Amino acid sequence: MFSKILVPVDLSLADETKKLLTKAKTLSEQWGSEVHVVSVIPNVGMPIVGSYMDANFEEKAKSDAEAELSHQIAASGLVAQHYVLTGTVYDRVIALSNKLGVDLLLIAAHQPDLKDYLLGSNAARLVRHSHKSVLVLRD
Repeated sequence: MFSKILVPVDLSLADETKKLLTKAKTLSEQWGSEVHVVSVIPNVGMPIVGSYMDANFEEKAKSDAEAELSHQIAASGLVAQHYVLTGTVYDRVIALSNKLGVDLLLIAAHQPDLKDYLLGSNAARLVRHSHKSVLVLRD
């Protein structure tokens, strides 16, 4: 059905990541799909904020995220390429999905809180702005 699946995960939500990777494994086995997993680290932003961080803060954060993502993928038994990017989540995920030519984004959605109603969640932005099919997993 879908030949390439991109699974964006938030490594700070371990249970959600585990559920997404397990579902990606099931779907990829059924469809014979190639799987790509991405985690996006928000960038420090304004230079004044960055000036309070250690010089290698972003490099260490990315290295730690790569190790954790690799561990989570291995623990799920999923065979996948993985990426750790820096920036705005939905922008980076959409750009990567276009670059890889994926057919499907497999994302999780959580119970929205007030800021999501005002600003919108990453899941909502991916659904609205991606030109790819999006499958949203809920609890």
